[in-house]
Amino acid sequence: MKTPQETVREGYDKLAAAYREHYAASHEAQYGGWLDDFERAVPPGRRVLELGCADGIPVARRLNPAYDYLGVDISPVQIAAAGRNVPGAPFRVADMTALAFPDGHFGGIVALYSLIHVPIAQQVPLIGKLARWLQPGGTLLVTVGHTAWTGTEDDWIVPGATMYWSHADAATYLTWFAEAGFSVQRNTFVPEGNGGHTLLRLRKETGG
Repeated sequence: MKTPQETVREGYDKLAAAYREHYAASHEAQYGGWLDDFERAVPPGRRVLELGCADGIPVARRLNPAYDYLGVDISPVQIAAAGRNVPGAPFRVADMTALAFPDGHFGGIVALYSLIHVPIAQQVPLIGKLARWLQPGGTLLVTVGHTAWTGTEDDWIVPGATMYWSHADAATYLTWFAEAGFSVQRNTFVPEGNGGHTLLRLRKETGG
């Protein structure tokens, strides 16, 4: 039986360029303002980590020129596309739960629609890692669940692509982030279809 990580990796490999084509309009409409907000909070030149960078558009393309950027994704196919789309930017194929960085290594972390692909039981330890990796005063821009749900969808975007998601409700995430030492700077509901997600910009506090 496949692990959730294997399902996510194979799903994004299968999607290839169809992922960008499917989300191009919504990402263009939403991500610009979110990244404006991130850039106001994180001074240029800081180390920035993106978890779930996919094909590098639009986040890596936007942030790499101004920051010491690193993009990580579990899908080799998406990472190969990112290398073509954002030449010269550093990318790494990895499961985000297996990453290791020194404490205080990053000034900012971006995780848009990626944390929710991690099994819920692994998310609290991962949130703790994110807090440790950030410098005091560092910024985490993340999308999480609005309502709790775990499951898969077959034929997601293209035939044969199965995708896995797992997320708690927004109130639970706010508790988890507070316990990890974050304060909320922005909390926005992002509608999608009959539901939606929660966009958070969080600040790592010195005592966290």
